[in-house]
Amino acid sequence: MTEGILGVILCPMLDDNFVYSVKKDPEEKNIYIVESDSTSSIKRKFDHNGIPYSMVSWDDVVGRIFEPAKGFSILICTINLGLHAKPEVLKSTVEDLTIDLQPFVDAIAFYLGTCGNFDWNIPKWCEEKGFKPSLMFTDENGCLCHDCVGVNISGGPRYTELQKKYTGHFYLFPAMANNFDEFMKADAADTAALEESLTDEMREVLGIEKGPDGYLRWLLAQGDYRYILTIDTGIGERENFEKDTKSVAERTGLKVKVAEPGWANLGPTDAIYNGSKALLSH
Repeated sequence: MTEGILGVILCPMLDDNFVYSVKKDPEEKNIYIVESDSTSSIKRKFDHNGIPYSMVSWDDVVGRIFEPAKGFSILICTINLGLHAKPEVLKSTVEDLTIDLQPFVDAIAFYLGTCGNFDWNIPKWCEEKGFKPSLMFTDENGCLCHDCVGVNISGGPRYTELQKKYTGHFYLFPAMANNFDEFMKADAADTAALEESLTDEMREVLGIEKGPDGYLRWLLAQGDYRYILTIDTGIGERENFEKDTKSVAERTGLKVKVAEPGWANLGPTDAIYNGSKALLSH
């Protein structure tokens, strides 16, 4: 029987993976979500899957007013999806949160990618600081999975194979498809400022259409992107995957291909959850 509090720092792009593991785990557990403006996705998915949870405020956690039930508890802190576009802010946000969590958890699972911080091995950093034990997504050889695509196809070497086979493709899996608006909002301010600087003559010369997705379509064309490659992970809100993919295709102007079976791999997902539980006392 697992005893202790597992802290989870969770990016919405990987909450499907977390929900999958929680639902698969038969052990009784108490789940708490720290209130923030980035909890809507995980709450929706818990509700959809009938997974019970309680909301707690960060002030109650810090003030030790919050007292988790005995046994196995999970304390979830979500982070803003838009941080993927600002690697340095993502890094400082997660590290600050990790420091703040130390007195209140027994181990931490990082459900996020490095997103531009290539050498950012968070568990190694935690160990060097003398912090509580922790894990993040890795492949079977212990190499980091650097982003959400890498997590879902089992790491960097496999990612390289995917890029060789499907060069110039926009990779899309269920969580990416149903979080597409939030994903794009990360760069919305910069994009809006850039578009405001474009005259009609400049748009005509560059071939940039007017409208919220015109610049996106132009940008993808510069990289010679022609297709969306859908990767069905077998988890998440798959009942909406086809509809969400069609919407993304219409907005980007890309055609849709379906990756053959075998690309998706839940090995890193199983490893981080099972390994994190093993860090707690039994």
